[in-house]
Amino acid sequence: MSLNKKFCLINFFILFFSSFAFAENKIAYVDLDLILSESKPAKLLFSQLKEIEENKIKEFKNDEMILKEEEKKLISKKKLISDEEYKKNVNIFKKKVDSYRNKKKIDLENLQKNRNKEILRFLELINPIIEKIMNENSIEILFEKKNIFIAKSNYDITQIVIESINKNINKIEMQQ
Repeated sequence: MSLNKKFCLINFFILFFSSFAFAENKIAYVDLDLILSESKPAKLLFSQLKEIEENKIKEFKNDEMILKEEEKKLISKKKLISDEEYKKNVNIFKKKVDSYRNKKKIDLENLQKNRNKEILRFLELINPIIEKIMNENSIEILFEKKNIFIAKSNYDITQIVIESINKNINKIEMQQ
């Protein structure tokens, strides 16, 4: 055989067998949104967050009703008191409204921060479970589904992850 044929034959075998070696890398993906909406601990966490948020909204509505009643009383007193006294009461009322708005803004920001913190804490809690599944299935790379353009559904391990989370995490308590 000529040197050229030997070189081509050796290159063919190297490329052929090296492609098999690289084909062993396992890749998978998960749908985090589905995990957050379907796993039992996440559902429990979100129901706790929703309850806290609903209580805060009730508190806001109650405060708004009180302010509306106070405004009605102030308007009804307009003809009964002097202009100076009325202006003074209006300024006091405006300060109360501004204070309420600032408090509401801060409370809403705190609710959002708390929601984000609890979701991150949940993701940290499920991370070892996902790593264990990756090790058991020899998965080397795991992608989040929304970052994938197209893939076969047999690479999706979301249901396996959800079942494992439901099995390993019975309940989750919010941190205050």
